[in-house]
Amino acid sequence: MTELKIFPYESKYHEDFVNISLEWLIKYNLYEESDIPILENPKDVILNNGGYILLAAYKNKIVGTVTLKKVDEVTFELLKLGVINAYQGKGIGAELMSYSIQLSKNIGAEKIILETNTKLETAIALYKKFNFKEIPLADMTYEMANFKMELSLNI
Repeated sequence: MTELKIFPYESKYHEDFVNISLEWLIKYNLYEESDIPILENPKDVILNNGGYILLAAYKNKIVGTVTLKKVDEVTFELLKLGVINAYQGKGIGAELMSYSIQLSKNIGAEKIILETNTKLETAIALYKKFNFKEIPLADMTYEMANFKMELSLNI
């Protein structure tokens, strides 16, 4: 998809990051208080702590985002994967996933974890396509999450 570019977050794209995240959080009634720090202060919460935020531009329009939050030296948590409704079905989410996984491998991560909600059937199908496996619900961060997955990068 030559019209798609994936690149690191910059503060000038903050409004896009927030709007893309809020679109699906509100659509599925999943917005909660624990989302606020990431959305309001991504630099302090994610970037300054060894994490990454990626944006996807399709034909020069910001249409998707994904966040990798550093949990520890070998673990990242996948957060805020979203694509604007009008651009879904074009493989943009899959490209963001692929890029995130490769980036995680390149920086020496051993696993990626995520918390989600079973309402997000399309997202869960995407995660399974990339070999994420369901794991027991433990140490959950998000009240609205009812499903947890992990991808081992040492395969």
